[in-house]
Amino acid sequence: MPATGSKSYHPLSLSIRLRADGFSFFVCDPQSNSLIRGEHFHIEDGESVALRLQHEIARSDYYNRQIEQAFVLVDTPSTHVPLEEFHRGEAADLYHFTFSQTDSQTQRVAYTILPELESVALYSIPSDVEEVILQYYPMARFFAARAMLTERLLHLHEDMADQVARLYVCLYDGRIDVIAFADNHLRFLNTFATTKPANIQYFVLNVWQMLGLDPEDDHLVLITESPATDTEATLTVLQQGFGLYLRHIDSLTSDDLFPRVPLARERQIPFDLKALLLNRI
Repeated sequence: MPATGSKSYHPLSLSIRLRADGFSFFVCDPQSNSLIRGEHFHIEDGESVALRLQHEIARSDYYNRQIEQAFVLVDTPSTHVPLEEFHRGEAADLYHFTFSQTDSQTQRVAYTILPELESVALYSIPSDVEEVILQYYPMARFFAARAMLTERLLHLHEDMADQVARLYVCLYDGRIDVIAFADNHLRFLNTFATTKPANIQYFVLNVWQMLGLDPEDDHLVLITESPATDTEATLTVLQQGFGLYLRHIDSLTSDDLFPRVPLARERQIPFDLKALLLNRI
């Protein structure tokens, strides 16, 4: 919505995170990189996501003239294709081939181009939900979940400036994202829904073996939220468990990915959405 010209006008951004069990709104101040307000909405069985979204987004907290930008993070199944092999006209067919249960009548296949990764993330979004968002924010920008987080990790990987292979494991929101790069390109990305250390260790070690990583020379990087007080016990158990098999285990937090940025310490904002917002800094 346009500004009024008032001296008190202060532009804000609205970020919407869509998940299978509901959605979240976060209003942020891009100038101070701080959270103004955040709210989560759980969807009950049989409830229409689009109708609930339309009801909530119409509130003055989330639809007002101060909000200049809207970003939408869509957490649905996704797959990646090399940028050089990507053709827009083939995106839907490729996605449906990978995720055959997706209903093409109710879901639109979309994509996020990641030029630094030379990759394209294909994902789907419910058509009625997308229509509601565009009704209020016609210039909203949509992104695949984990796309910006993966891009940020690539920056971190490049900053290491060594020849060591690393497997990154991000623990947040009841799941882990497991990511690896090779020659500054995306080599592996998958998500596992678990919080149990034994399951995490099982999944990660299987990926480690599948990628042929060296337990003596290569590094496992565990990444948690900041501050990580409620994950310290899990992190300690994981470090001890992985230490039986791997020599190098590193621990990082979102502060390390986005140093000296207040928004990085906002526990209310999920890790993947932080990456979307803070990649723009």
